[in-house]
Amino acid sequence: MRLLFLLFLSASLAFAQDEPPVQPAARPVGVKVTRPGVVGIAGSPPVGGTLVVYGYSLEEPAVGARLQGVSALYEYTVAKLVFVVVTTTEPLIRGGQVAFGDTCPGFKVRFNEESRRLPLFAVTYALKVPTAGTGFGSGLYDHKVVLQADKGIGRTRWTGNFATTWAARKDGTRVRQYMPSVSALTRWHGRWGSVLQAYWTTAGQRYGGFVAAPFVQVKNSFNVFAGGMRNVGPCATRYGLVTGFNYIHRPRQ
Repeated sequence: MRLLFLLFLSASLAFAQDEPPVQPAARPVGVKVTRPGVVGIAGSPPVGGTLVVYGYSLEEPAVGARLQGVSALYEYTVAKLVFVVVTTTEPLIRGGQVAFGDTCPGFKVRFNEESRRLPLFAVTYALKVPTAGTGFGSGLYDHKVVLQADKGIGRTRWTGNFATTWAARKDGTRVRQYMPSVSALTRWHGRWGSVLQAYWTTAGQRYGGFVAAPFVQVKNSFNVFAGGMRNVGPCATRYGLVTGFNYIHRPRQ
């Protein structure tokens, strides 16, 4: 009898030490902003679904011509943790000239499901295909790897991106550039929320910036955002604007 009691007690303690699976905190509306860094890697479509993000941006630099462009992100879920990703920037308008931007196909792998203590982790690889017009791109192929982490804390989802780019130069060498960013996506009331992001890049002359954009969820699979962007440092802007929408196409069950 004493032996049975000890076995029961040991099994109970072992069971108590294994944390039962917990559901992630309620996620805010799944907004993604593609420039300059991705916000909310958790907002991915189900298997067989596609996420479409379109964003318009306008940058008025302190020196030089105004730059306008439309960025697009397409993310298709191949398997539970595997995604095909394509980003494009077209058209671009600067100083009265209109051109296509570069196209970046790639894939993303997510390593785990979110738990009470552990954030989501993912890595994305993309190849820059030089489709940009003259004066709007380098005309060379670049490689980019982004390490990402995403965690819900209360009403807010925090996303950290660490991007490394191997940028080609005309002499055949490559220069390594970095762009870390951190963002907070918060749902404040009902369908309304906000996206805040801070970033820094070593590309060209080192500079950083901020993005602040409120958003509204129009439907379960569609939301819109609009806000401001400001670069600081050598490439400072007098002002910048960002606006766009997110749409998730879900396969029929």
